Order: sequence, then C-alpha cells, then structure tokens
Amino acid sequence: MSTAGQPVNLPATGWPANGDKKPMPSSLPYTEEEFGILTDDELYLDAILVKPAKASDPDIKVLRVWVPKFPLTKSSVLTCARQEVKSYGPEGKIANLVFDLRGSGESDGIPGDYSFHLDLAAIKAWAEERFGKGLNFGFFGFPQSKVGRVYVWPLRSGTIMESYHYPASSPLPTPPTLIYLSRYGNFSRKDDALCIALAETGYNVYGVDPFRYLLHASAHGPLTPEELTEDITLLTQMLPNSPLVIGQPMGAGLALLWAAQNPAIRGVLAIGRAMAGFAPTHVFQNQSPHTYFLPRYVGNIAPRPVVLLQLAGSMGGNTQRMQALYDSLGEPRRWEKAGELTADLLLELVEWLEQPG
Repeated sequence: MSTAGQPVNLPATGWPANGDKKPMPSSLPYTEEEFGILTDDELYLDAILVKPAKASDPDIKVLRVWVPKFPLTKSSVLTCARQEVKSYGPEGKIANLVFDLRGSGESDGIPGDYSFHLDLAAIKAWAEERFGKGLNFGFFGFPQSKVGRVYVWPLRSGTIMESYHYPASSPLPTPPTLIYLSRYGNFSRKDDALCIALAETGYNVYGVDPFRYLLHASAHGPLTPEELTEDITLLTQMLPNSPLVIGQPMGAGLALLWAAQNPAIRGVLAIGRAMAGFAPTHVFQNQSPHTYFLPRYVGNIAPRPVVLLQLAGSMGGNTQRMQALYDSLGEPRRWEKAGELTADLLLELVEWLEQPG
C-alpha cells in the first residue's frame, strides 16, 4: 500500500497534521503548522504549512509549494512563503508550503539519494488528501538541475539572491556573463534548457527566479528603486565582468530598471509584460504610479542596446505599453514580435545585443 503523502505527527511542538482544527490565535496575519510527510520509500519530509491566520482547511483554494534548490533547505524559501501569505491578509484563501528535500535540513535521507521526484509526488498526494482534488496546486521551482549549480549571492543585509550557475562552454579565461530572470516564482525546466543553450554558446549564465529575490529583499518593507539599485550594484561588483540581462515576464521590468540605474549592465533583452512586474504592493513601494513608471528610466540605458520582445498571450506584453517603452529608449534598440520564445530566437537576439546594428 502506498504511503506517499501520509502525515506524520510531530511531538508537542508541532501542529496536528490533519488540519481538522482551527488555527490558534496569532498576532501575525498567518500561522505556521509543522509536520512530516512520508514518501513511497518511507522517508520523512519535514514541512511547514504557512496559512492565513483566520483560514481553516476548507477555506484554502490555492496551495503554492516552494521547492528548495538542492542542497539548500526550506529556510531558503520560508521568507517567500511568509511574505506571500501575509500579502493576502488573515482571511486569504492562499496557503504556501515549504519542505526539506530528502537528505537535507530536517528530512530523512542518505547521501547520494537524489530521488526528488518521489518527494514531489508525496507532497502532491498529501495536498490532495488534505485539501481535496479541486485545490489549485503548483510547485514553484524544481529541486535540481543536471548542469546548473546552486549559488547564493549575499546582497543588502538580510537579502540574498539564489541562482543556478551554468559555466560557459568556452575556451576564454573569462567568458561573458549573463543574468537570466525567469517568470515570477517559476524557474522551470524550460528556463533551465534556455540557460544551458546560452552556456553552450559561451556565456557564463546565472539563472534566477526574481520573485524569490524580491520577496527576500522586501521582507522588512516594500522596496524603493534606490534599494533595487543598491542590490544590482552589489551583484555586478561580485560578477567576473559586466553582464547582459534577460528578463522574462514579469521580470522584464526589473531587468530594464536595473540597466537604467546601473551602467555596468551591457544590454537588456526584456520579454513580455514589464510594468506589471512592479504591481505587488507587498514587494514594491508603488503608492505613486510614477515611482516605477519605466518610460521615466529607460532612456538612461542608451548607448547600451535594448531588445523588447513581444510574445503572444496575456503575458506577452501590451502593444501600447511596448510602444511607450520603445519610444522612450535611445539607440540602439529593437522591437520584435513572436509567438513564443525559442532557443534559436533567444540566441539570435542575444547575438544582436553583442553587436547591434
């Protein structure tokens, strides 16, 4: 009989894992429940569920699971979970889960066992059993890249940036550097493949989920453009050379702002929606609509090159807003439209950034 997803009760310090009791009163807008989940091969995964303080299990409609990058532990994403649940208030309908992969943190496991697919299957089975199959469920990230190595950059106090580092396939002693920003909360296998393709052409690539960085950076209060500038300045000082930056939706706005504020960035490929990336009020100090109005900033990027890539679909970018961005850019600049981003198109546009014209 399969044991995947079955809860394990902790000692008195833990919460009941079956979720049949209302959360205890808390001055915070969220509560934290600690418990264990068993995998099909009988390993214990240590987990923390972060729920709105006034929500019981039937109230939860969405569960987001932050997957740590091995060998990091759930502590690397606990801040993300707390920030996200806090943003919806004590009566929110969205919960976040963090857990330790096998062989890391407080979870069971033996060295060299990387059967993380069993961990993810157990988490999904547990979620269906506890909240029902109608739950909107999703994993944020994946546990291990076959090529990328986990790297953690220390930035301002209390702020870190995780990345997968893809070393360049290049004979150059110091190959060019590229920062790749995925979609918010979702550095996927497709992003992994694109970063591998870039590394194979000779780039030293750092693949980043920008939302993990932003949630850490805003833990003590919404971010100002000046704080974002300080972070990218610190990051570029640690890189081996000046980078190009690629931003997927909605990280495209962050990529453009960084380049406008930091001359060390050599060029930008901004893909899809950009302005919408600054919408989360728990992350950005955006009470004034002008604070993150990108046309105010992007003219500062010239004479460094910028490519705007408009894709099909709701995340692909609004034509009117793309036009406003394009009109605010100096030369060299380029605006392309495509149905989707392929590796061939990405490499073509990056090559243009290196030699615009």
